[in-house]
Amino acid sequence: MKYVRELNEKDRKAQLDLICEGFPWNTPEAMKARFDLLVAHSNSFGSFEDETLASQIIATPYTIDFFGTPYTMAGIGFVATSENFQHQHRIDDLMSAIFKKLHEKGCVLSYLAPFSYRFYRRFGYEKVFDMLDFQIVQRDLPRFDHTYRIEEADWAQAAPIVHDLYARRANRARGLMAREPWWEEYKFHLRKPYRFWIAYEDDEPVGYMAYLEDLEKRTLSIFEIVGQEPVLRAFLAQLREQEGVDTIAYSCCQGLDEIVDILEDASPETTIRFQRGMMARVVDVEAFLRSYPFARKAKFAIEIRSDRYAPWNVGIYEVEHRKGHTKVKKVFRTEEPTARMDIEVFVKLFFGVFDLDRDRGRVEADAKLWPMIARCVRPQGVLFADYF
Repeated sequence: MKYVRELNEKDRKAQLDLICEGFPWNTPEAMKARFDLLVAHSNSFGSFEDETLASQIIATPYTIDFFGTPYTMAGIGFVATSENFQHQHRIDDLMSAIFKKLHEKGCVLSYLAPFSYRFYRRFGYEKVFDMLDFQIVQRDLPRFDHTYRIEEADWAQAAPIVHDLYARRANRARGLMAREPWWEEYKFHLRKPYRFWIAYEDDEPVGYMAYLEDLEKRTLSIFEIVGQEPVLRAFLAQLREQEGVDTIAYSCCQGLDEIVDILEDASPETTIRFQRGMMARVVDVEAFLRSYPFARKAKFAIEIRSDRYAPWNVGIYEVEHRKGHTKVKKVFRTEEPTARMDIEVFVKLFFGVFDLDRDRGRVEADAKLWPMIARCVRPQGVLFADYF
């Protein structure tokens, strides 16, 4: 018999085995420490066939700095179904259970890194940014004279510096995460054996780079690099002199791509390609609107026409924003100018990725309402680029 329930400590071995089946580049032995840390800070749900775990999903809570507004967000990860139980709509059942749990806990948003846009769009998710994938030929890196002191560090030395510099990152308010120490341990220490460079100015740390080096392939992969542009140039200039390296690989969120300008004169052998980015969905429309950082005063209504997996979102919301305060009221009918849309379009509109020419046909609204919406929503997309 098929049923869904929240997983507990007794399910951990079956859960880890299923994750390694779904993501076969992992092994239970290599992944156990990371898995134990992650599930200790997450909610896990499983779909069972009698006593056999057939599918599972992990939802991990985070806080997102959304243009100065802190939003609770659940990162959905390790979505896995055993080969023996596929094509039975088990992920549909799990998503319904997870969204209900998240709503009860007061969670407002959810993000995930999709294997398929089409698959996750049916659960109310929509793409909110792209990634850039760099393959940089070493000789294309800049020559740059600088006075920074760059030192190598292990994770124990780098951890407080990484935490502090990331927290002070200038563009964090465009959607980046408020990191917790457990998560930094999960990401930087238990994930892979990253090495670190720390840049100092007058003995003060001003930037860091986490990286891996593959001597056989003569490739250095930057996992994360943080600092103002002169610091980034200093790191890249040092990489130019690194022995045993031909190619530097790096992936980042579009919008966190200061390196693009630094590599403006790179040769054709250096490539920068678009890659699939993350998707977002709004778990609680009313709470999202109530805290949304509107750019200007506005008074209108939003109607969510459908949201199969979070039906509490369906309905009409009257919104009035003035003098830095927002009132939101859910009503049965309204006289306010109204924009009617499905939940995926709502995400595009309020996350700054709505294309008026391409997406306007997916919204029912009076023409006079568009200028008001365009003025009051944030025109810039979010920059969330962390991995969960």
